[in-house]
Amino acid sequence: MANFIHANGNEATVHPINRKKGFSLHEMYTLLHCETVQAIQLADGRTMWMDEEAKLREGVQFVNEKATKLLAEAGGIPGDEVIGNVLITEPGEVK
Repeated sequence: MANFIHANGNEATVHPINRKKGFSLHEMYTLLHCETVQAIQLADGRTMWMDEEAKLREGVQFVNEKATKLLAEAGGIPGDEVIGNVLITEPGEVK
């Protein structure tokens, strides 16, 4: 069962279209509104998927505080921030 964390802090449980096959890249691109995803292994064994190019976009940028905290706990670069929405998947949910 995957967790979607909106940049505004709201969270929702999401499922892949095909639960046997898991999330496809196309599904993640659609959920995250992006063309390139970045995977970060979290300290608890889950994977956080985010927009690889979010920091390069012009306009309003929303820091995802919850995801930024998870990134720091996973050993991310001190002071780094996660921009936009993220998808947190359990092992085996992405094929």
